[in-house]
Amino acid sequence: MSPSPYSQAIAAAYRDRQPLVASPDAGPQGSAAAYAVQRAVWQALAGDARPTAWKVAATASDTTPTTPFAAPILPQRLFEGTLNAPATLSAGLLIQPGLEAEIAIRFGRDLLPRPEPYQPDEIRAAIAHLCVAMEVVDSRLADPPSAGPDWRLADHLLNGALILGTPIPDWQDLGPDALPVRVHAGKECLCDRPGIQPLGDLFHCLPWLIGHAGGLRAGDVVTTGAWTGMHPIPGSKSLPLSCLVEFAGLGSASMIVQQQETALPQHRPNARPAPAGTQPPTHAFNR
Repeated sequence: MSPSPYSQAIAAAYRDRQPLVASPDAGPQGSAAAYAVQRAVWQALAGDARPTAWKVAATASDTTPTTPFAAPILPQRLFEGTLNAPATLSAGLLIQPGLEAEIAIRFGRDLLPRPEPYQPDEIRAAIAHLCVAMEVVDSRLADPPSAGPDWRLADHLLNGALILGTPIPDWQDLGPDALPVRVHAGKECLCDRPGIQPLGDLFHCLPWLIGHAGGLRAGDVVTTGAWTGMHPIPGSKSLPLSCLVEFAGLGSASMIVQQQETALPQHRPNARPAPAGTQPPTHAFNR
């Protein structure tokens, strides 16, 4: 089946915050189909804009990482925010958000597409700096686990927003050891424990991503996965809500979620609404 019905349903869920009731047997089949849906959703919400930020991840089976998977981050969901100058997000962007503490990579030189994969030393030489990052995990799917991996990949790997925080200029000194991580939502501490690098290597997925993305350019950002897992924001939280992730000795990323609604730009006004069978949203914030 064409990806259009699935991409239109996800795009409608972005706009309306009506989560989709999705099942593995009624959706994209396989990663190629899921990426086709993902690209169509991007076109519907971002038009012809080139992605400048990505999330990338891989799972490990018997200590062997699988083929990575990735999703571009929509430009209207990319922010900068530190403890002293937090990003401001509208609650109208989110449905049932959670928080992840991550480290993102910002490139200072172009890595143009080429047939042979880039080597690790070439990639490291192109990095401007790392930075502390907060990924806001949010889904347009009513039940992401039961929807299956293809729906989750099509849904931009459940990205709700990315907040870039404190730069880490001396990133070459960042070793493989665990680092203390704190995650806060309001006055509640959601996490305070050591975290470890995803797959034990922040740079593992980058050679694959450069090929997948058709190259990366100076200024592009890649966030590399959660150090302590995903931490749901409790449903009792009221607005405005301050959220913080902090890596001891490295810095923090911070945001404030405000009540004002913000609609996503709609590049395709004739996009169809979410199909029948979707359920009303259950929002994480009291309004």
